[in-house]
Amino acid sequence: MADTLLSARVARQVRAILAQRKITQERLAEATGIPMRTLARRLHRTHPSALSIEELALIADALGLGIVDLLPDAIAKTAAARTPPTAARPAASAIERPAAVAVR
Repeated sequence: MADTLLSARVARQVRAILAQRKITQERLAEATGIPMRTLARRLHRTHPSALSIEELALIADALGLGIVDLLPDAIAKTAAARTPPTAARPAASAIERPAAVAVR
């Protein structure tokens, strides 16, 4: 039961970030490499399935966030308090930065 509630809260947080940034689930799927069908199940509004740690890391990286930013507030505050101050974060999200172009 607690796992289901946590999954729903994490899914809601991810959906809120996507909506705020006007990023579609399709675009997130492309940026993370998570199949669209899988991502849709993970972020389902009423019955989301649990995201794996690997999926959370891929989503956080694509959005230019830390995993802790995708967690519900109470958990995020606890985790943030334990994060070393030297922990580096990406400067921009993979979705928002331009693709690298090889110059010959």
